[in-house]
Amino acid sequence: MNIVSLVLRIKPETRAEAEAALTAFPGVECHGMSDDGKLVVTVEDAEGAAMSDTLIALHRVPQVLAATLAYEHCGVEDGDSPVSNQPEALKSPCEEAQS
Repeated sequence: MNIVSLVLRIKPETRAEAEAALTAFPGVECHGMSDDGKLVVTVEDAEGAAMSDTLIALHRVPQVLAATLAYEHCGVEDGDSPVSNQPEALKSPCEEAQS
């Protein structure tokens, strides 16, 4: 399992529209938001969606003013090789660095 956490800057008054647009992407969940518009978002691997493509798409959501990567975890499930079970197009940069 691969998961990243982001802090997105949005205008607080656009929270509802931002969350609706963000959670439309596979594997994306919105969590708490500060009063000044810092929204915590997690992105998990999703079937048929490369995480890198999802991260780029999140930057393009109109309500998102800025994005900061806060955390990244690249896990290997029991019995899986870190890179061999995914098509080349879906390998994450952290998995490639391990090979």
